[in-house]
Order: sequence, then C-alpha cells, then structure tokens
Amino acid sequence: MHPRPIRKDVDAIAARETEAFLRRASITYLECCISLMMTHLQREEVATILENEADMLRQLD
Repeated sequence: MHPRPIRKDVDAIAARETEAFLRRASITYLECCISLMMTHLQREEVATILENEADMLRQLD
C-alpha cells in the first residue's frame, strides 16, 4: 500500500487537470457560440453584444 502523500499528489494533479479541461471546454464553447452569432448577426452587432457582456462580467463581485 502506498503512503498517503502520494494520494494527495494524485488528487492535486487530478484537480488541476480537471480545471484545465473545464477551462479549455469553456473557451471552445464560447468560440462556438460566437461563430453561431456571426452566422446570424452583423459583425458590429456581435461586437456590441460581447462588449456589453464583458462590461457585465467586470461588474460582478
């Protein structure tokens, strides 16, 4: 049986890799959403919507 510190290391690595995966998946999802918007809206409309969303995000506590 392995000592407990190895288990903590594995847990830390798993948590870090899960976080990295979720970050990549979120960015990919956002890129898909923006592409979809671009197929139905003018570029300037998409830019305005994204700017407004970015402003709202910055105001979150």
